[in-house]
Amino acid sequence: MRGLYLDVSDVEPVFAVLHAPEDGHRRRETAVLLCPPFGWEDVCSYRSRRAWAQDLADAGFPALRIDLPGAGDSAGSPVDAARVAAWTRAVSGAARWLAAESGRDRVAAIGIGLGGMMIVRAAAEGAPIDDAVLWAVPARGRAFLRELRAFGRMESAKWSPQDGSKGPPLPRGYAGAGGFVLTAETTKALDRLDLATLELPEGRLARVLLLERDGIDVDKRLVDHLRASGREVTVAPGPGFNAMMAEPQEAVPPLETFAAVRSWLSESVGIQAPEPDEPAEQEGIVEEGSGGGAQVAVSAPPRELAIQRDAAELLVGGVLIRETPLAIEQPFGRLFGVLTEPVEGGGAGLGAVLLNAGAIRRIGPNRMWVEMARRWAARGVPSLRLDLEGLGDSDGDDTRFADVAELYIPQLVDQVQIAMDVLEAQGTAQRFVLVGLCSGAYWAFHGALRDERVAAAFMLNPRTLFWDAAQETVRYLRRGLLKRSSWRMVASGEVAPSRVAGVIRSAPRSLARRAMDRLQRVGNADQLDLLLDLLRDNGKQLLFMFSEEEPLHEELVRQGRLPRNERWPNIKLELIPGRDHTLRPLYSQERAHEALDRALDRELTRGLAR
Repeated sequence: MRGLYLDVSDVEPVFAVLHAPEDGHRRRETAVLLCPPFGWEDVCSYRSRRAWAQDLADAGFPALRIDLPGAGDSAGSPVDAARVAAWTRAVSGAARWLAAESGRDRVAAIGIGLGGMMIVRAAAEGAPIDDAVLWAVPARGRAFLRELRAFGRMESAKWSPQDGSKGPPLPRGYAGAGGFVLTAETTKALDRLDLATLELPEGRLARVLLLERDGIDVDKRLVDHLRASGREVTVAPGPGFNAMMAEPQEAVPPLETFAAVRSWLSESVGIQAPEPDEPAEQEGIVEEGSGGGAQVAVSAPPRELAIQRDAAELLVGGVLIRETPLAIEQPFGRLFGVLTEPVEGGGAGLGAVLLNAGAIRRIGPNRMWVEMARRWAARGVPSLRLDLEGLGDSDGDDTRFADVAELYIPQLVDQVQIAMDVLEAQGTAQRFVLVGLCSGAYWAFHGALRDERVAAAFMLNPRTLFWDAAQETVRYLRRGLLKRSSWRMVASGEVAPSRVAGVIRSAPRSLARRAMDRLQRVGNADQLDLLLDLLRDNGKQLLFMFSEEEPLHEELVRQGRLPRNERWPNIKLELIPGRDHTLRPLYSQERAHEALDRALDRELTRGLAR
């Protein structure tokens, strides 16, 4: 498995991960392109799609996963213009590159939701996609939007601020759910898209497998259109869809569907691939499907083959930055991350490590880490978006995270330190800011305790700072039975001093010696106060950022720890409107970005004063 970027004509660099069969595996004459769904479904199913690609590679099928432009680790933003055209060209360019790179005769594409819609549209433009697996793919873009908006309305009621207001609405014409939005321009283009009106060139999508969604029928209009176009269409059950779309730490790969798709792909052996000559470009064609049942051909984009890059260079605010996949060898396999840094400048000063938000991959909640890393790199601060063991594209057993306790083990903090070791060794940075949400905030706090190189920890909505005292509370959270009294255990001093000493023993010796001396003097005094004093005395800056009704915030305020600047002037508190733990409302994300940038400003100013 290796990460790479594809330069496609008229499209921002596309992030991709290639899974190549190992030598000695049975050679298949079909390569497989996996195209993601939109937004929260992309987040939830990411690890399952990684497992799917590896399953295909193990069976001899080269497999390529891509992030669509403006999503995931690909360049661009969801608010950029012409998203539907960019997504279509990215799929087409990736298919062409995969065919050339793998040397296979056929390319099959697997698409879920929006990704499947773009596969059909790309094939209509002449993309070399011979077979397609379409899962939960509607014929009409307006059906996709209708479902997205319905979920968005359901969520907005839960997110509303405490004052009873609904919060600022999305801009007119936008659609969004799960923390991800589509602009008015994009929704208009999708609303016009009707796959059942697209004319498919000869040889494209010769075979199509449409999968049901846990008993929900496939779109009959799409089936009828494909069959009327002379395609070989198979409709089959798609068990496991809902389990794949569960919360990221609980999502389960649909192994039964993996096996069925493998078997279907194997049936293409011996089918003659179409000639490589491109179909003639059609004249007088509209941008999207015009509806009304008539078939519409889509004018083809430029036919240049995508060019592989080991890194992507992007222009952010007039500053050239570079993004590079980074793999760190470990006994269990590899840690994976994406390093964003200025092409010029920077040096061995301040760097940032952006940590997983629970089991969400390195892009962070609502892709916030991607936006922030690029913005900070343009300011001269290299930033690593890191997947810890078993998360995102790092190796390791992800099934254990169904037990939330596994997100709070010391070994994950060890891996944060290892990543800093690598960045320091290659001259990227010498001091670090750790940023995380939920369990990522926990890792940031303990990284600041352990490592003298950590200058600051920016913590968004931490659930707990001491896992041992919070185990029962997290179990309540998972069952939806949270009680305020449960959180009193988190920071009330019920953890024995010996546990604090255990944490401190893993810190650098100079830090540990001072901490042990103080621990002996205070005896049974509250250990959270002790650790906050320790961080203050060692010049560590802390930012606590809380959404409304976050239990730990309420507990810390009730105990008088926040705000309390006279004792801990190194601690800043920022409150974010909205009641969602992962900052899914757009207005919550905007306020969080502003607060994080202010915290970075303070750290940069402090660094200049040294």
